[in-house]
Amino acid sequence: MTWKACALVTLFAAGISADRPAAQPGAAIGAKVWFQRTEQALMDGITTGEKAVWSRVLDENCIYTSEEGQVLTKQQLLKELAGLPPGLSGTIKVEDLTVQEFPTFAVIRFLANEQEQVFGQLLRTKYRVTDTFRRAGTEWTLIASHLSVVTADPPAQDVSKESWPRWVGEYRLQPAGWTLYVVLRDGGLLAGRDPNKLAPLIPLASNVFVRQGSLGEFIFVSDKEGNAAGIVDFRKFQPLIWTPVASR
Repeated sequence: MTWKACALVTLFAAGISADRPAAQPGAAIGAKVWFQRTEQALMDGITTGEKAVWSRVLDENCIYTSEEGQVLTKQQLLKELAGLPPGLSGTIKVEDLTVQEFPTFAVIRFLANEQEQVFGQLLRTKYRVTDTFRRAGTEWTLIASHLSVVTADPPAQDVSKESWPRWVGEYRLQPAGWTLYVVLRDGGLLAGRDPNKLAPLIPLASNVFVRQGSLGEFIFVSDKEGNAAGIVDFRKFQPLIWTPVASR
């Protein structure tokens, strides 16, 4: 779900109105303060599909790259800005903003801290945003924007552990690749390529896990007899197959 497509947040007060442009940086306002307010205004403008602030700040040649890899022009981005659907509310707060200012452009980096209520369920997501502004006289316009999700371990789910002992063992990337060790310790599964540096597996379902501190999901697959037939290791949406080679 991207910020543009679903307008994830309610208006966050930042000292800037979404229907009025911020003053350009100058003697009365420092560049960092101006960029902080401007970026917050852009985040606020998402909430109700308010296009005015985005239309003013975006350069006509702006290219926006979303966390899902979409590449959008200014016109495409403005078209996708829509009001927050019923049942959703939240905020995006601009944090840890830094400015690298050059004679004709500036690179802005910040953490976008999002809290979203989806029909009463709270989601917390953080994004790293890199924006490039170019200067034309005394004005700044946003020429490029790129964001990515800050990865975090998901919360463990309360699942049945009945099948966990059958996942214990050694798995290999065939024909002669790495070996993955899976052990059951203190009521939890751990896995890793180094048996002395195993990481906990966080359960999402009885046979689906995320390795602590890692991207992707481990899906344990069983055969008709219920024995471990392998692990489908999804890495960035691509499957890697681990085959059992020994039991413990």
